[in-house]
Amino acid sequence: MSKSESLKLLSFFLFPAIVFFFDVIVNNIIFNIYEIFPWIDVPMHFIGGISVGYMSVLFLRYFKEKNLIVIKNKFLYWIIIVSAVSLIAVLWEFWEYFMVNYFGFDWILDYKDTLLDLFVSICGGFFSAIVFRKV
Repeated sequence: MSKSESLKLLSFFLFPAIVFFFDVIVNNIIFNIYEIFPWIDVPMHFIGGISVGYMSVLFLRYFKEKNLIVIKNKFLYWIIIVSAVSLIAVLWEFWEYFMVNYFGFDWILDYKDTLLDLFVSICGGFFSAIVFRKV
């Protein structure tokens, strides 16, 4: 794999990395925006779902260009993107749990918040599957 191809693959992670940086560093550590505006958690999870969905679309395009995978069925395309978003959303919720219980972050972690976060993230994945399908 060439250096330019490696950089291309790494660029697929740029949008999710920006969302992660903004959410963790800017919102939680520097400005503590969630204490002032607790509702901002919902749009952040939606944007996170969009970013992972977009990353998934880019990977599917890359695999198609390399003749590694061709997905002709739209339903299967949606399932792959939403499944990738769902996996990352679940891992994110585990990460939040870990940060609260082992590093003492003062975040609200009840089952209602977790289920809402997962639902909104998956909605972001559906949104990205619709919007970026022709990217």
